Amino acid sequence: MPHETSTVTALEPFQVLSKILDFANEDQRDWWQSTGPMFAKILKDAGYNIHAQYSYLCLHHKCVVPYLGPYPANGRDRWMSILSRFGLPYELSLNCSNSVVRFAFEPIGPLSGTEQDPFNAHIIWECLGKLAKLGSEVDLQWFAQFKKDLVLDAEETMFVRDNGLDKGQVKTQNKLGVDLKGGKFEVKMYIYPYLKSVATGIPIEQLMFDSVRRVDWERKLHGPLSILEDYINSHKDKTLSARLISCDLIDPSRSRIKIYVAEQTVDWLHLEDLWTLGYRRQDPITISGLQLLRELWDLLNIPEGPCHFPDGGYLELNSKVNERLPLLANYTLHPNDPYPAPQVYFHTFGVGDAAVADAVATFCARRGWAEMAQTYKDNLFSYYPDGDTNEMNHLQSLVSFSYRDQKAYLSVYLHSFETGGWRKSWSSEAIQEHL
Repeated sequence: MPHETSTVTALEPFQVLSKILDFANEDQRDWWQSTGPMFAKILKDAGYNIHAQYSYLCLHHKCVVPYLGPYPANGRDRWMSILSRFGLPYELSLNCSNSVVRFAFEPIGPLSGTEQDPFNAHIIWECLGKLAKLGSEVDLQWFAQFKKDLVLDAEETMFVRDNGLDKGQVKTQNKLGVDLKGGKFEVKMYIYPYLKSVATGIPIEQLMFDSVRRVDWERKLHGPLSILEDYINSHKDKTLSARLISCDLIDPSRSRIKIYVAEQTVDWLHLEDLWTLGYRRQDPITISGLQLLRELWDLLNIPEGPCHFPDGGYLELNSKVNERLPLLANYTLHPNDPYPAPQVYFHTFGVGDAAVADAVATFCARRGWAEMAQTYKDNLFSYYPDGDTNEMNHLQSLVSFSYRDQKAYLSVYLHSFETGGWRKSWSSEAIQEHL
């Protein structure tokens, strides 16, 4: 007689794997228990089949959890990542238009933040090696060039450290993103050239433009890159600044390069300027996207006014959030598009999560994404069943929007720490056991 599994007692993939998998240390076990419940449930909520759920959870165990560093607790030294205002190195996101799950993380190793690797430049190679063994399409050609151009070398590292030029500054230099599609995964790199700029005296934007030209030796991106360079340089004395660069770690012929900027004045006029590249883009697709962007802006009701990234410091875990952050935008450089293609990001960190979720759901409903519209808010709060839905304002850190091929794309970037009701960082016992 064949074995049968009762539907009442059947375990979910995360529960099964939690019983089977081994962990190298307690920190890794804690990271699994902290991030796994939400990761597992968001995969299921987004419609991934059981095989994909197991596959991606195993990827998480093998290639992510070992690289998240010491488990965070207030009072415990750890590498602070730019990924989160709490300094957390891991973040899930959801593409609401296509129901695609993604995550970003900053690989952290035992030497990160020490004299041997004070600015966490090295462990990312080991992590990428693991990912490359599992993903046949991972290509590191452009990563190697961008890292050489935009991340501190050994001599620059000593110069910055010995002269205290990193004091009060964000120290993250590189991180990774992973898109989960069709049972496979695609890897992206993100590099922050701030410290490189400090060491060399070369502006961040110029470092990035020069590096793009080195990888674009066939000059296929010359047109859109020149337009973006002109736009950013025309705002040098204003409130817009270059931040980081990203690209897909696939065959360079198919990879997309994106350059990110921050805009400290949060209002519609500056948002419109970001979207149109200072009105350089006026084509029908751009204008159609602008109309939808206005709709999203009105729904989110982001407080207007000047906003700044705090200098250096991070928020304590579980502290109340009372800050507003700038607008962000990235521009994709593609040889088939004469203009850089915009994607804008609203910092909803610090805005009530219930109101943001309602805005996201309404926008989805108007686009005809019925299931996402109906389930988004309930799913969001199910990841934090012990939270007060009326008080939380930190679960949705960013909402992004882009428009291409006459279709809107909306993504939400989510706080991904101590999920599913599992808590450790706030307890005094957690701090004492690590002292």
